[in-house]
Amino acid sequence: MKASFLIAISLTALLLACVEARAITKDELIDTNRPSFCQSSLIVPKGTLQLENGTLYQKFQNSANYFDIPETQVRLGALKRLEVQMFVPQEVIYKRRGESYNGASGLGEAGCKFQLIDVPRLHASLVAAANIPTGMKAVSGTAVQPVFRLPYTIQLTDKTALCGMQSLIVMNNAGDLQWQPFVMLSRNIGSRASIFAEYAGYFIQNQNKPSQQLLHFGGVYKFKKVHQVDFQCATGMTRTSPSFTVGVGYSYRFDHLPW
Repeated sequence: MKASFLIAISLTALLLACVEARAITKDELIDTNRPSFCQSSLIVPKGTLQLENGTLYQKFQNSANYFDIPETQVRLGALKRLEVQMFVPQEVIYKRRGESYNGASGLGEAGCKFQLIDVPRLHASLVAAANIPTGMKAVSGTAVQPVFRLPYTIQLTDKTALCGMQSLIVMNNAGDLQWQPFVMLSRNIGSRASIFAEYAGYFIQNQNKPSQQLLHFGGVYKFKKVHQVDFQCATGMTRTSPSFTVGVGYSYRFDHLPW
């Protein structure tokens, strides 16, 4: 599984890299990775800084409660087709009968995103990153976890798009692999709002570890060119998945940086 997945990712990246791509510009509306599990298939404009913030509550079937804030991802447009992105430390609160903890999660997933394709009906990008274990062990683990993601968007009509993302996370010092297949149907409502329905799966190579699968719903509203608010909710499809989740968020893009 390891070799075949990595080969598939590499070949796909090489093929897509041959297609001419452009980046979105500062004249276009803000485009974020929130609130869907699928990340955006576009990068932020060169010379801009984007802060994507939110909060999420999860209720599990074993009576556990999980809450985090501010869930902030920082995205910096470094080059025309390249951005740098990372999740900053967040406050995590976990409570279950006989067990509870709260504290900083540490530095989250950090890496680069490269625009592969941006043509009228198809967008795709490649993310290479790593989870950095700088926070609580219960949240961020004890070892660096390499992450590879391939988000894409297929524009079906002027208002409807089919989105997806294939991800691979190397866990437990390369002892386990987690495969994350996401697929989403998005529908625009006017020129500034959209809603989506999404499937998210988390499958670990180790057969003793059950999968998590969710049905996810939400929407965004871009009330100004560089402002976005969002909401989300989800329900679990397996016994180890959250029973339900709910969250809201706000994102802002800084177009006029000092440099």
